[in-house]
Amino acid sequence: MTTGKQVVIVEVGEDYTDQLHTIEVDQCSMEEAQQIARDLGYRVIGELCAIVDTIDETHIIVTVEPKDEEEEEMTWAEIMDEAR
Repeated sequence: MTTGKQVVIVEVGEDYTDQLHTIEVDQCSMEEAQQIARDLGYRVIGELCAIVDTIDETHIIVTVEPKDEEEEEMTWAEIMDEAR
């Protein structure tokens, strides 16, 4: 019998995986979990998402792409330009 659910957002890069967020929920479908990730600004990789049942919990694994580092650098550059 399951007692809880967790939405786990995992970033998958070329040679790594990184657990980004774990969110406790009462009820959640895969579609709702993927929307949570999108609302947080991530691009979901739908074919790599999964639901994993354990003895005491259900984990909804939402796999996302790495955020574009160039976008972050451009944002930083914009901040520096404003500071000048």
